[in-house]
Amino acid sequence: MAHPNKLLNARVLIFGGTSGIGFAVASLCLSSGAHVIISGSREPKVSSKVSLLQSLYPSLSASNVTGHALDLLDTDNLETNLTALLETVTRSGEEKIDHIVFTAGDLTSMPHVSTITPDVALNFGRVRFLGQLMIAKLLCSGKYMAASAGSSFTLTGGTNTKKPVPGFALGAAWGCATEGLMRGLAVDLKPIRVNMVEPGAIKTELLDRFVEQRGQQALDMWAEQTLLKAVGKPSDCAEAYAWFLRDGYVTGTVAATDGGRLLV
Repeated sequence: MAHPNKLLNARVLIFGGTSGIGFAVASLCLSSGAHVIISGSREPKVSSKVSLLQSLYPSLSASNVTGHALDLLDTDNLETNLTALLETVTRSGEEKIDHIVFTAGDLTSMPHVSTITPDVALNFGRVRFLGQLMIAKLLCSGKYMAASAGSSFTLTGGTNTKKPVPGFALGAAWGCATEGLMRGLAVDLKPIRVNMVEPGAIKTELLDRFVEQRGQQALDMWAEQTLLKAVGKPSDCAEAYAWFLRDGYVTGTVAATDGGRLLV
């Protein structure tokens, strides 16, 4: 039999879909005929990126890509705001989401452990950890995503969890927490499949901010620390997420896309 296009007409919600890896995942899904919903923190950027994606795929209906703003840093109202978003994009559960991808992360600086405070340490997990955790809580209801191996929730970590560079102790800690969360959710949300992509240094706006802070030598260092002697491209990284969306028999798994960094 012909190999099926498993993303054709699938409904994919991407948190962090207005830039970097999330935008690349949105583009990949659209290239396979999926219906994509992107979420970002600022409405003007959401609308701009929806228009850009529509222009990249003129053969698709404009309704194949929509966007909604949601500030994941608003932790006091996080569950309420996430519920409102899911109510909207699923029409109160009438049109369930097939896949959720979480690539969001606030552009915060990485403090050295010598300057850390309790508030700063906890603040670093507000988007990266709490956002993913509260989405999982809402999926438990069964209202917004079918309890099926055809459904998936893909989290995002990073290779600094396993091989931190100097000054990244806090990022490594929260990365480990995210990986543990993924494995626990794979058990608690079954048969919904839960996995995590672990990118290395990918050329995104977030990486550009770190280069601004630390200089071009930081980018050169990340490239040198790989077998391929290069930083990654979002379009390549997006393929790791596509695996988890398409493969109905993978769950509780980490996919690394890092240029072989862990072997150097």
